[in-house]
Parts: sequence; structure tokens; C-alpha cells
Amino acid sequence: MNPVDDRYERMRRALERLAASPNAPSLQTLAEEAGQSTFHFQRSFVSMAGVTPKEFSQALTLQRAKQSLAQADSVLEASLAAGLSGPSRLHDLFLSLDGMTPGEFKLAGRGMTIQWAVSETLLGPVWLAATARGVLRLAFMHERTAAQMVKEAAQNLPQAQWIEDKPALTSLLSDVQRRLAGLKPQTTIGLALSGTPLRLKVWEALLRIPEGQVLSYTQLARLAGAPQAVRAVASCVAANPIAYLIPCHRVIRANADVGEYRWGPQTKRALLGLEMARAAGNARRPDA
Repeated sequence: MNPVDDRYERMRRALERLAASPNAPSLQTLAEEAGQSTFHFQRSFVSMAGVTPKEFSQALTLQRAKQSLAQADSVLEASLAAGLSGPSRLHDLFLSLDGMTPGEFKLAGRGMTIQWAVSETLLGPVWLAATARGVLRLAFMHERTAAQMVKEAAQNLPQAQWIEDKPALTSLLSDVQRRLAGLKPQTTIGLALSGTPLRLKVWEALLRIPEGQVLSYTQLARLAGAPQAVRAVASCVAANPIAYLIPCHRVIRANADVGEYRWGPQTKRALLGLEMARAAGNARRPDA
């Protein structure tokens, strides 16, 4: 295995172990399982995750999730007051949205060239597909192959030309890795989306949930301007084609249960643990 890939694999196993354990294993246990000294393991974990194993584990408690839901109403009100077009989360997150036209979608991708590539991340390999206009898909692969990912994505755009081209996507993939590690984005990532008006509203609303904060489906429905359509909003969340960058993982059940996730509940727990731990760390800093 490539040394870089091996480094990702060690930390990924540790994250999965912590996310799956009601009682967090000791630092010594995690280090031994990673084949490292406690000093080197802790340093590697912090450099890749942006938080310590203890901070990550503490962020995943049920109490922390309930507190986050309780304060979500104030966050929600602030977001509603700001409006989608304000000096917004989109700029802060270095993201831009560009919807595909109905005509483009009707042509099933005819004339479109879509580049795709696979890259290792802290939470496992990801598959990314993009056009010149932006990212179409981002998915955690788990046990699936690249061929399976292409086949699934091509069902929506069967007339497009799908080409593996990692060099062309290196900048995008590098920025995704930076974000997952808790580092500041270096480039703006465009998101090229297609969907019903409600889906686009829901996906835009998801971008307004700050990192480290969670909302319930009912709260998200309010944020999307569809307070009476909670079930429909939940379906829009489940249909999100761009993992992590459109943060559907920040929506949990009203009882603070993490709930389902298109790319697996363990991945969702890991994402939430990382983000909530980083947010708590930032809040403790004097200059935060």
C-alpha cells in the first residue's frame, strides 16, 4: 500500500472505532491497533482530523447532539433573517451553485463531457465527477468500485461522455481533502445541480447550516421555506448527490438520533464528530 494511503487507512480505522464505540477505547489501545506509539498516533490523528481522539469521542455524545438541536432555533432564525442572497454561507464555504437547465437534463447529458476520479480521504475513498461548470457528484465509495460508481451516475445522464481524468481534478480533490481535515479551503468549488425546485431549495438550505451545528428535519423544512412538507424535505435530503459539500449529514432526528445516511450511518457519525469537536475547539479560542 502507498505510504500516504496507509496513513489514511490507520486514521480511518481509528475514527470508525471511536464512532462505533459507546465507551471510547483508550489512546493506548488506539495507538497499538494503529501500530504506533501513543505520541505518534496522537500527532497523526490531530494533523489529519484537526482534533484529538478524546475531543472527537466527546463530540459524539447524545448530550452534545441534544444541546446542538436545542440551540438550532437561534441559528435557524439567523439564517432566515440573512436570506439566501445575503453575504452568505456560500461565500464563507467557498462554494457556488449552478443548476443545470431543464433542457440540458432533457438531453440526458448529450454533448457533455464528465470527468471523474477516485481519491483517498480521512473517511475513505471518494468518487468525484465534475464538468467545467462544477461538481456533479461526490460519494463515499465504501466497498463499491469506480465502475459501479460510474454506472450508477450515468443512469441520470446516459448520453454524456464519462472520462477518468484524475490530473484534471487534482485541485478539486485536494480541496475536498483539506475541508475534511478541518483546514481552510483554498479554492472555490462549483456545484452543478439538477433537481426539482424543492430539491434545489432544500440543498441550498443545507449549505446554510454552520459546521458543528445540526438541525432536525422539521427545522430544515422551515429553513427551506416548506414548513408543512417535512416528509418531502426528508426525501430531498436523501436524494442529495454531493456528499459532504452539501452537508445533509447535519440533519438528524428530533430525538437527537443520528439517523440514516446515504453513505452509511458510521460515516455520518464520523463527520458530525469531527465537525462538532472542531466547532467546540474554535469556541474555546480567545480569537474565535
